[in-house]
Amino acid sequence: MIETQPPRCERMTGLDAGQLTELVSRVREVVGDWERPPISRPPVLPLFTAVVVVLFGLRHNVADDVVAELFGCSQATITCYHQRLGPILRWVLRPETEGRHVQAHREGVLVDGFIAPVGDRDGYADLYSGKKHVSGQNVQVVADLDGHLADVGDPVPGARHDAAAFHLSGIAARWAGHYTLGGPGMTGDLGYQGTGIITPDRNPPGRDLTDAQKTYNTSVNRIRAAVERAIAHLTNWKILKTGYRRIMHDFPDILRTVTMLEIYRVWAPTFE
Repeated sequence: MIETQPPRCERMTGLDAGQLTELVSRVREVVGDWERPPISRPPVLPLFTAVVVVLFGLRHNVADDVVAELFGCSQATITCYHQRLGPILRWVLRPETEGRHVQAHREGVLVDGFIAPVGDRDGYADLYSGKKHVSGQNVQVVADLDGHLADVGDPVPGARHDAAAFHLSGIAARWAGHYTLGGPGMTGDLGYQGTGIITPDRNPPGRDLTDAQKTYNTSVNRIRAAVERAIAHLTNWKILKTGYRRIMHDFPDILRTVTMLEIYRVWAPTFE
């Protein structure tokens, strides 16, 4: 199906042709001569296609057996490529991810959470979110004021509210300098009241907000609306939106891989 470059690669992988070519080049530096290994048998698919297979699965959340049919190989081959190439992708995507963190730590940021559906899972408690009416993982997202993704926390069971997930995910600790005295500032919605970050004012019991409070809330909500754009772009990787079906043990790594790919998609230079 693919020889040197997939048709409409941006629709398939989320990356433009130049970004995809550069990414495969980085992976090749790690794996060496993928097509002609010195010891084991040659792989079923060439490296370019193998990387496309992994990105295609993450971008569109297509089951491995369906991807295998499309690319003319076995389901076991597709699953193997996800397991083998996932850690390598996270390694080679570090430059953009680390650079993005450094840049964002100089600026004010926004935080919000979303529920990544995972379904009911044996051995995993508290997945059901009463607010969203779905079983999933609460994913905390940090974005800059322009709505560009900056960081994502460790997944937390969906029953946890954002204020709790803010701490359990590691986001509170990693970005503590932003909401301490003199920090650049971190803004969230009412779900983060009590965490120390900037939030709108809540209606006092039995009373309405004053005009000054209403004006303040309008200003805060206008600022924090940009984080919704970051979440929308992140969940364009459908594995985080349309129902995660893989092994739950792998979900944190999948989340990290998708986060780094989204940062790379936005911040990697155009290589064409």
